[in-house]
Amino acid sequence: MLTLARESRGLTQGALSDLVNVGQGTVSKYENGISEPPDSFVSELSRALGYPVSFFHQQGQAYGFPPFHYRRRKKLSAKALGRIVAEMNIRRMHVSRLAVAYKFAEGFTIPEIDLDEYQGRSLRAASMDDYARSVREAWMLPNGPIENMVELIERSGGIVIPCEFGTDLLDAMSQRIDGMPVLFFVNTNSPTDRVRYTLAHELAHMILHTATLKDDEDMEDEADQFAGAFLLPEQEIRVQLRRFDLHRLANMKAHWKVSMQAIATRASRLGLITPHQSKMFWIEMGKLGYRKREPNPPPKEAPKLLQRMVDFHRKRLGYSDAELADLLRLSETEFQSMYAPNALILDDSPQYLRRVK
Repeated sequence: MLTLARESRGLTQGALSDLVNVGQGTVSKYENGISEPPDSFVSELSRALGYPVSFFHQQGQAYGFPPFHYRRRKKLSAKALGRIVAEMNIRRMHVSRLAVAYKFAEGFTIPEIDLDEYQGRSLRAASMDDYARSVREAWMLPNGPIENMVELIERSGGIVIPCEFGTDLLDAMSQRIDGMPVLFFVNTNSPTDRVRYTLAHELAHMILHTATLKDDEDMEDEADQFAGAFLLPEQEIRVQLRRFDLHRLANMKAHWKVSMQAIATRASRLGLITPHQSKMFWIEMGKLGYRKREPNPPPKEAPKLLQRMVDFHRKRLGYSDAELADLLRLSETEFQSMYAPNALILDDSPQYLRRVK
């Protein structure tokens, strides 16, 4: 808990030792269980890190990065990585505590597919399109775009948790842990079109890569293929992509609620455009400054399940905010910042189309 608290505040061991005026060796021994910290030190930690003393006495297991995010992890500094992992673990512990009294609605579940055992519709090897189609059919999704990806995840056995990652190198993370709903941690700074695609990508990991592990590059490629097939079924977009230009892609984006880049990538994978068309598209997107954030994102999709769990404790169980903060081992101020209704919304900065000369 000391390590989680320190890393969630973005501090190294050395920085914390300076903050509490204790040698780094002492802090290291406390974190590694070599020495037992006195109550006075825990009280000082509480003051310095802004967590109540009860935070440091929680029982539980910390989990690291999922095995299918090695490639992204290499690009993160140790400090950024520690902060993200700490926030994921703290949020997971919050969900675990809130879930004790909350009854989840029965319905669809997020399946696990063993790639070594799955049999497709024919004797040929199953493709990512087959897997995506089977999930859409199991969840009884109609043809056309998925109206609300966050809502779909939450009614199918997942919880979407907005988080402040402090970096744009990660849009989302996911965890499947026995005895809990599947958790999707989403970067609050990501635009909606990217969030929708990223949730489909993370959904692929939760369906395909918890029973079967492969090389990280292979798993990332499979998740990208699944996300494209899940959000943009081949039979429907093949007809719409008989013409390929930014005007057509902008109209398709409004309909399918995914980025023009995702549509172009899907078209390239399906062989609907030539390598030259693909190259010119990416050059044009770069010139317009649309590679990181495109104009006209789809409407925001607000997670609701975690807020319902908090509201259940408030309204049905009679918890005050102070008592909820105590339940989650937070200060009341931090509880308000994390679980006030407007804190659980995925935000988009306003974007505008640029005139192309």
